[in-house]
Amino acid sequence: MIVMKFGGTSVETADRIRRSAALVADYADDHRIVVVVSALAKITDQILACANAAAGGDARTLHSLLGNIEERHHAVISGLFPGNSGLIVREHIHPALQQLRDFCDALLQLRSLTPQLLDVALPLGEKMSAQIFAAALSQLGLRGSYVDASEILITDDRFGDASVDMEETRSRTRQKLGPLLDSGHVPVVTGYCGSTRKRQPTTLGRGGSDTSGTILGAALQADEVWIWTDVDGILTADPRICHDARVLPEITFREAIELSYYGAKVIHRKAVSYAMDMHIPVRIKNSFKPDFPGTKITAASAGSDGRVRAVTATSNSTLVSLCIKNEFHLAAEILGRLFLRLGHDCVDVLFAMQSSAENSVGLVLRGEDTDRVLGSIDRLFHSELKQGVIESLEVERELTTVAVMGENLKRTPELLGRLFTAVSRCGVSVVAAAQGANELSVCFAVSSKSVADVVRSIHSEFFPIHFSDGSDERSTAWNELSAEV
Repeated sequence: MIVMKFGGTSVETADRIRRSAALVADYADDHRIVVVVSALAKITDQILACANAAAGGDARTLHSLLGNIEERHHAVISGLFPGNSGLIVREHIHPALQQLRDFCDALLQLRSLTPQLLDVALPLGEKMSAQIFAAALSQLGLRGSYVDASEILITDDRFGDASVDMEETRSRTRQKLGPLLDSGHVPVVTGYCGSTRKRQPTTLGRGGSDTSGTILGAALQADEVWIWTDVDGILTADPRICHDARVLPEITFREAIELSYYGAKVIHRKAVSYAMDMHIPVRIKNSFKPDFPGTKITAASAGSDGRVRAVTATSNSTLVSLCIKNEFHLAAEILGRLFLRLGHDCVDVLFAMQSSAENSVGLVLRGEDTDRVLGSIDRLFHSELKQGVIESLEVERELTTVAVMGENLKRTPELLGRLFTAVSRCGVSVVAAAQGANELSVCFAVSSKSVADVVRSIHSEFFPIHFSDGSDERSTAWNELSAEV
């Protein structure tokens, strides 16, 4: 069995849905297939804009957005289904369109928007795209069957970023999808969404449709999960920075999670974790180049051990530094309270450093969390700051976190020397640095102004281009590649 998830760009237009449906048909003879779909590209953003306009009382903008959403789906249907068959598919998506209009009309009166309310509207894009995709499969002679994930994917009530009750989801998924698969149907499941045990709609947060795919793969014990997207796979670097970045044929689950944490956007770490728990391989494939093998994510990967696999850059990072009065019991107590607060607030710390001699700690954070963290520090340690127990609080913004990663990097003694030699070639100062205890990454922060040069230099160091005479080019490379990782 293969679970195939199609992203928004793979279902953006009639032609792309037709192409994606044909990919399912190509494999349906030899495999049982479950399809998971995102909303049409940018539709979720437009639904969010509708909700914000309605809550803000902007009826004119709201009605324009609603009209665009309806017109776009009708245009896709017209491009796929001629005559009466198109009218039938329009009828299938009409309830979702009407629900969106009713929801926004209610918000115009309520003038309030909460994460719980938003989770009612945001999945409507997936509900429409799944209906269209199921009909496209049926047009090809397959038995496409629409499935609303809220019937099978059960979550907690953390609206906007819900976590899945895997045991209940596994039971419901097998009860619902098992008979469909056994009778030769191809279930087409809405991505990104679920519901609580009380039937309250929920969404899974960033990368939610990928997460839906791996959850269903784990629940059904699929052979593989395929994430169809618009890129060739997971690359050694951001190709917008490194024009010689290349596709990694294989990486481990742990490497994929680390890459996602430090900025790679091909697949979200939460999606990988569900596949890792059940040892379900995940493939990242390009729906526009289906014959390209892409990247396979597995428990173990040949060539990973001790080698740098990729370099990433997380822009908009901030260094927050606290220096605490030189009394050990004070430092331990303050740092304990600080990290407890960060955990409670669900703040991602990209990396941290502590100097016991000076009782100081440095936290590198995502920029969007900075003001929230500073507010928490001010409230939590107001008296300590006033009394001088915390001697200084410094903030350095406009940084970028650069990370190199791979399995068991500590086994590569020369790694740090090569890494910081590559950085020094750029004449750039490292503001903060740390090596992960999990042996998967080395991270450091530099000025955002210099990050492109730094990433290129590191990539050139660890991924040199090989020429036919055996020589290496360890500089910024724009040439076409002739070697695999």
